Amino acid sequence: MHEEAFQTSDTPEIEKSSFFLDIKKGFSQIFSDPWWWMKVLIGGFLLINPFLLALIPKISSSYSTERLPSTFLGLLIINVCTFWFPLGFTFEVLRRAKTGKLNQLPEWKLSLLWNYAREGAAKLTIALTTLILPAILWIGIVYYIFIQLLELPSSLLSLFIPPILWFVIPFCAVACCRWLDGVNVFDCALNFPENFRIFALAKTDYLIASAFLLGINSLTMAFYYTIPFGAFFGLCLVDTWFGPIYTKTVKKHKSSLYTLDSSQR
Repeated sequence: MHEEAFQTSDTPEIEKSSFFLDIKKGFSQIFSDPWWWMKVLIGGFLLINPFLLALIPKISSSYSTERLPSTFLGLLIINVCTFWFPLGFTFEVLRRAKTGKLNQLPEWKLSLLWNYAREGAAKLTIALTTLILPAILWIGIVYYIFIQLLELPSSLLSLFIPPILWFVIPFCAVACCRWLDGVNVFDCALNFPENFRIFALAKTDYLIASAFLLGINSLTMAFYYTIPFGAFFGLCLVDTWFGPIYTKTVKKHKSSLYTLDSSQR
């Protein structure tokens, strides 16, 4: 089923139509699971504790005058211990999308939590250098130029976040797919030339899918308290797009290299 996704068509019109049908297919693959909403609720709760989120506005307004309440610190410690599981869960979503095997959403079972935590650690390692670090560097550069030098209001800084996320989200996904192919986690996290080479093979598809994700996230997170669940849903959804893109482009590239090598013999 997944191997049909993102195939190259004979004309640009057909190719564009097929691509948007595959974008729609990502939703249907998730919604076909009768318990998708429960899995999203569990994953969102573990990813970002909603009670912790509820305390942040109060904490930020009184941080300079009061000590952090023990409730906040306790929830923060719990959240640090739980967010590995949804990261690993989404890694399994990516694996299934990439191979086209099994149902799109895995199960939340106690027997699977250790594997989710292990793969969540790998995903965080990859994300630190391919997503988080580039985003921080970009914001630092933007802050220096527009806030420090040009003295624009600091509230405008949030406007510069979507452009960098638009690029680094699929860039990180490529690195994660390489890990699923058996590449060492540190090579996936640090081998920027190889990650970019693979990303460039289908940059248009990756960036269109990433743009859709950013739009969906802006809607699902618009009510603040929906942020954990919108973020987790977005992670699951985008993996149903990036997995097939990666599989198809890498397979096509390997086939082209094989043909070229055969012609030179």
